[in-house]
Amino acid sequence: MQKIYFKKLVDLNRELKELISISVDESINYKMENQGMRAYGSIMINGDYKDESSKKNFHETIDLDILAQFSKIEDRNEFNVKVEDFDYYLNDGNLSLVIQASIYGVKDDEDRVIETEQVVQEEDDISEDIENLLREEENQIEEQEVVEVIEQEIQQHMPKVHEVKQVVKKEEVIEEDDYDIGTYYMYVVQDGDTYQSIASRYKVDEYVIKNYNHERSLSKGTIIIVPYSA
Repeated sequence: MQKIYFKKLVDLNRELKELISISVDESINYKMENQGMRAYGSIMINGDYKDESSKKNFHETIDLDILAQFSKIEDRNEFNVKVEDFDYYLNDGNLSLVIQASIYGVKDDEDRVIETEQVVQEEDDISEDIENLLREEENQIEEQEVVEVIEQEIQQHMPKVHEVKQVVKKEEVIEEDDYDIGTYYMYVVQDGDTYQSIASRYKVDEYVIKNYNHERSLSKGTIIIVPYSA
């Protein structure tokens, strides 16, 4: 059996004063593929809460797509994913959850923790957010002015063209590497697998996969996270 702990932040615009009820359920489908068994679906989070003056509700989901290689599966008939338990705490007017799911029918492996959302900003004063937006607009204007200067510079000094292109390419790579783990694969490592071969199979950048798995060493039977790139 393999245990996975999902960390989920439910953003309630910092309005949560009292949690009235909460439920966590799974809706999972299964199918057999050439490489193994696939479990796909979602974990559904529903609840009611109170803000300053009224009762409200929320609905959140965590998408799942787990592929277990046949060599990792002990019993195909028992292969399933089930939510076993969850815990929560109030987080500055929002709700933080830790959901425990178990994968049955597979060989034992170490527990995994998956962060499904980025942490919400901790600033209490909304005026700071507005100031940040204004600064972003000012930066965009300044960047446009810099681009115009660079274009003029290019006309006069051709050797500087290559330096400008290199800087732009590096910035684009950083943006493209920013994946969301909302949708992902759980891949069971086989003999001979490398981060490069797995990245090629799923068409995902090798360094992104290394990042999500903290560059852990690969050995047969290890489960790693492969973020989905549409």
